[in-house]
Amino acid sequence: MSWLNDTLSSTRPKIMAFFLMTIWSPVIFAEQLPDFNASFDIRVLGFHIGEAHQEMTCQGSECLLTSKAEPPGWARQFINEAAIEKIRLKQTNDQLKWLEYKKFLTRYYDDKTIHKTYTLVRKEKLNKVEYIEKNKSWPNQKHLYDVISMAYGIQFQVLNKKPLTDLYLQDDKIQQKMNFTAKNEDDEIDLPFQDEAQTKLFAFHNGKIDAQLWLMPKLNYFPVRIIILNKEEDRKIELELNHKPTLK
Repeated sequence: MSWLNDTLSSTRPKIMAFFLMTIWSPVIFAEQLPDFNASFDIRVLGFHIGEAHQEMTCQGSECLLTSKAEPPGWARQFINEAAIEKIRLKQTNDQLKWLEYKKFLTRYYDDKTIHKTYTLVRKEKLNKVEYIEKNKSWPNQKHLYDVISMAYGIQFQVLNKKPLTDLYLQDDKIQQKMNFTAKNEDDEIDLPFQDEAQTKLFAFHNGKIDAQLWLMPKLNYFPVRIIILNKEEDRKIELELNHKPTLK
C-alpha cells in the first residue's frame, strides 16, 4: 500500500493549492446600470411630435424602468395614443434580467377614448412568459426584452463585454429572436446636445421590426438614438436623446 500513500502524499499539495485558489480567486462583478432620468424627442414621418420620458430606479438589484409618452393634441393626426410603460428588471452578474412589463395605453378617437392594459410576466417556475389579460403564453428565454427595455439590455451586455446572442423581443403578439446585422460599429452623429458625437451603432431585426440603436461610450454606453420600423404597420418611429441623461 506504500504506492497509494505516496500517490496521496504527492496529490495532496495540488488539491490544497487548487482549493486555496478557488477560495481566494476574486469574484468579478458586472458593471451595473445606474439609476437615470432621460428625455427623448419623438419623431414620426420626420415630424417632432413630443417627448418620451424614461426613468430607472433600483433598490438593490431590483429595478423599475418607467417610460411615459403622450403626444400633444395637434400631433394626434400622426399618432393617436399615449402610453405609460412600467418594466421590472433585475441586474445580475450575468445580465439585465427582464421580469415583467405593464403598459397602460390610451387611444384617442374623434368620438371616444379607449383605455387598455397589457401585462407580460416571466414565470420561471412554469418556464414561460404569460400575457395576463389574454391568457396567452410563450417559452421562457434567458435574454428577453420588450421594445423599451431592449436598448438597456443591449447597453448592459456591451458595457460588460458580453455577447449579443439569443436576444428575444417580446410583446403582446409575438416572441421572436433578434438577428444583428451590425454590432458596435463606430458612427459619428449630431445630437441636440452635442455635434459629432462618437457612438456605437447596432442594427437588428426580426419578422416584425427593423431597428437601429446608437450607444454613446462617453455616457456609459447610454442609448442616444433608436429608430424602429414596424414592418406590419409600415410605421417608423425615432427616439433621440435631447440632453444628457441624469445619472444617479
